[in-house]
Amino acid sequence: MVDFTKKEGGFLAGVQGVQWAVFMLINIIAVPVVVGAAFHMSPADISTFMERMLFVSGAATLIQIFFGHRLPVVEGAAGMWWAIFILLGTMSAPGDQGPLLQQLEMGLIIAGIFLAVLGFLPIIEKVRNLFTPIVTGVYLILLVSQLSGSFFKSILGITATGQLSGKIAFICFIEIIIILTISLKASGILKSMGPLIGIVVGWMLFHLFGLIHQGKVYEPSSWFALPKLLDWGMPQFDLGIVLTSIITSVVLISNVIASILVVGIALEKEVKPKQYQKGIFGNGVNLFVSGIFSVVGVVPLSVSAGFISTTGIKRMRPLIIGAVLIMAAGFFPYIGGFLSTLPLEVAYASLFIPFSQMMGFGIRDLMGQEPSARNLLVIGLSLMVGIGMMFLPPESFGSVAPWLRNIVSNGLLVGLILCLLLEHVIFREKKDAVGIN
Repeated sequence: MVDFTKKEGGFLAGVQGVQWAVFMLINIIAVPVVVGAAFHMSPADISTFMERMLFVSGAATLIQIFFGHRLPVVEGAAGMWWAIFILLGTMSAPGDQGPLLQQLEMGLIIAGIFLAVLGFLPIIEKVRNLFTPIVTGVYLILLVSQLSGSFFKSILGITATGQLSGKIAFICFIEIIIILTISLKASGILKSMGPLIGIVVGWMLFHLFGLIHQGKVYEPSSWFALPKLLDWGMPQFDLGIVLTSIITSVVLISNVIASILVVGIALEKEVKPKQYQKGIFGNGVNLFVSGIFSVVGVVPLSVSAGFISTTGIKRMRPLIIGAVLIMAAGFFPYIGGFLSTLPLEVAYASLFIPFSQMMGFGIRDLMGQEPSARNLLVIGLSLMVGIGMMFLPPESFGSVAPWLRNIVSNGLLVGLILCLLLEHVIFREKKDAVGIN
């Protein structure tokens, strides 16, 4: 557990807190824009969505720090929750999208209560024991593999221009080199400022090359606004949405456990079994908060481990500062409006090194295993199936039931579930692994 009592310089903690805030922002800013487009929201609705997403992400991080797993892990929109929102939004008729958002509110609220209750039950240790080094290694490799396409499409300028852009690629390359050089060669305060310096330089170069899209900036009507409860309307019950939400929350228990696990590895500290249980409870509370504030469901982000390894920031105090800054930004529309102008390409470039670290964690876990025929088969099949599923177009799953479609169309989850089955059921060893410390 991170020591709250260990003193550190206030200036350094503040600088590192800003880095955590920027890191959290990077994992937030795309969500309201993409989900808002799927539901045909107006610029004003997307702007207030952004404010609530900032507030909830900061609040959820603090809830986990003080009442949950008590580790330096940021909370952000879960990729699977994000996918469910986008899928349902694009499949629904324009007149059905308002009620659908209200049904998703109810789904998040009920799923949060269900998960919080589950967190009190004495079964979390058994769930944790399922995550052997092979399972964790496969999970991390699949996680980075699934996101690598989005990284390169943005960094190379394909997302913004439809083709490779030399200017955008050059700026992102410079930013990555700056972050990598500072992280590896610098020492002291400067070493921990690599990502922040890289983002500032990248943002300035985007302005210098005239690549900032001014037309996307929304002008708020006031300088201060409280995040609104149930902004999409009163929650409505729909059995299909509720079942989908509960199933999603249970499946994402693996994400919560893996995130806690890899951050423990990055901190070089043993994670206590009760921290996993409290992490599940905290995630349930945060899903409930996500529902009542009308945002996408949040989870602990595994990439926090990569950020910790890259920056060397292991104290809890900087993350608390960063979470408070992000939470406070949700009260000031002009701050949110300004921060939302951060180019996504710059954001992706700043995350390139931490995500590379995540891939390294996964490879390290797998390299530590005996290269037996059984282990190689479990690893190979899981990676082959999981990565292969990532290349299938979304329309391939049109005949699958909606509640199941969000699972089978996700290569990360398919590969992870297959790995768990191969490791613990089909090719289970007589002396099964007892988990990872």
